[in-house]
Amino acid sequence: MSELMEVKIVKPKRSYRGVKWKTNVANKKRLVKDFNNRCAYCDDLDKHGGGYRNYHVEHFAPKDKFHELEYNYSNLLYSCQYCNISKSNKWIGSTANTSVIGDKGFLDPCGEQYYQHLKRNESGKIVPITKLGRYMYNELQLYLLRHELIYSIDKISLKIKMIKQIIEMKKQKGENTGPLEAFKSELSDAFFNYYDLLTDENR
Repeated sequence: MSELMEVKIVKPKRSYRGVKWKTNVANKKRLVKDFNNRCAYCDDLDKHGGGYRNYHVEHFAPKDKFHELEYNYSNLLYSCQYCNISKSNKWIGSTANTSVIGDKGFLDPCGEQYYQHLKRNESGKIVPITKLGRYMYNELQLYLLRHELIYSIDKISLKIKMIKQIIEMKKQKGENTGPLEAFKSELSDAFFNYYDLLTDENR
């Protein structure tokens, strides 16, 4: 069995605590930077999900139940529409501080505990490794194929950029770049194949 990896390569950190910006628009401008343009829960890069405009300000403790936290930055997350809509106003506790009871509930992705319950396999599929992880996996619909596809697209895109840099360096030295050019072409084909799958509305 292959070794499992972290759900997120870079774990997000909020740059501010408390209430300062009293609109979703103002808070979102800060959240996108703190969360590296990625969904707090699934790590999908926003450009693969319609961009910044299609991503949401997610209220970890639901604003419908805890109005005082609507603009509290410590309670806000940058989220793709899939995770945000799936979570909706679900909340296991009777207070904002009670996010987990037993094996049910949600953990804040800005905390280390989140990463003890969810991992990712080598293909990019998110994998629950505890009962609480299974609960979040199901409630957030982290099983959607799009999350695995976006991981693969990111990985291929990074390799294409690296190969382009190597090709340029070799060209400057007058070295043969034929094999690398062919490999880059294969990766580019794979990239667009994954992207076509991603844009399938049924994913």
